[in-house]
Amino acid sequence: MIDKMKRSIVFCGIAATAVGVSGGAVMAQQALGSPDWDYEIVLGGGSATGNSRVLAGALGKIITENVEGVRASGAVSPGFDAESAIHTHEGAWHGGVGTPLTIKNAVDGVAPFPSEGVALNFWFYHNEVPLNVLARADTGFTQVSDLKGATVALAPKGTSNYQLTEIVFGADGVSLDDVNVRYMDTSEAISQLQNGNIDAMSYVRDYSGAVLELTTSREVTLLQLSEEASAEISGQLEWAGPVEWPFKAEYPDMNVPEPGQVIVSPEFMFLDADLPNDLVYAMTRAVWENIEVVNRSSKVFEDVNLQEALKRVPIAPHPGAIMYYKEMNVPGWEQYKDLLPSE
Repeated sequence: MIDKMKRSIVFCGIAATAVGVSGGAVMAQQALGSPDWDYEIVLGGGSATGNSRVLAGALGKIITENVEGVRASGAVSPGFDAESAIHTHEGAWHGGVGTPLTIKNAVDGVAPFPSEGVALNFWFYHNEVPLNVLARADTGFTQVSDLKGATVALAPKGTSNYQLTEIVFGADGVSLDDVNVRYMDTSEAISQLQNGNIDAMSYVRDYSGAVLELTTSREVTLLQLSEEASAEISGQLEWAGPVEWPFKAEYPDMNVPEPGQVIVSPEFMFLDADLPNDLVYAMTRAVWENIEVVNRSSKVFEDVNLQEALKRVPIAPHPGAIMYYKEMNVPGWEQYKDLLPSE
């Protein structure tokens, strides 16, 4: 468990002045943390084959190597952000990769989360991920509206996959009662579709070697929405798109009917709101001063940058993170200046 007592960050080494992303002067090239700290931080990722797990692992590496007294790691989380939020509520984990629908529900206490809500804060935005509604080509399906009566793999209720799928299917006239739902994690769904045991799957998923392998071993189709359905979703979820399918080059064997679009969901890191401000400041600074580790970890994260750290913020940011974003004059920090701890 994290010691909630306020501690002071100890800066070690030689002070050097650096210029922030928008011209703010900050202290850099210094060790962060304290020999008196003894923190174990666990950040939830996604399934074993997903990019979110890679991101959580990269963040754990950065923090462990750059913040004295902190050992951080990424954890496999088949239930994705819903599972990570629950583990954070229980005190076993300390944050994870999140999406707007699920994490907002967790904070607001919407079932299946505890009615009192889960104390979570936003950390930073990193990318947006498409909802992949994939069907076996031999079904003849090309539209989401074709799925009535089909066997479709979904993540469990309460997950971002489930919630976004329910909205997307409903906009195109398909209730989840109209399909034979089989609940499983993303990795299992890919395997089941590859083996022909299900007709389709619907998951928020970035570029994945597992999906690439699926498309080379079986013909699959990226199902499309009607124009009316896309417009309805855009009106309900301003961040959802639609956008052009971003992986035409990465999945050359995938069938992508016109108009070749997908709905997307932003992804961001969230933290336990009870983590001490000085700890979160140190973690935040360590991450952004070593962000190249994240950029190199996967093609998906090569464009993650400090300028967009406060892009699409669905819940209140952690005050410790805002302390750093103020120093670096990150766009949007002023909106959250009231969260800054009193000096």
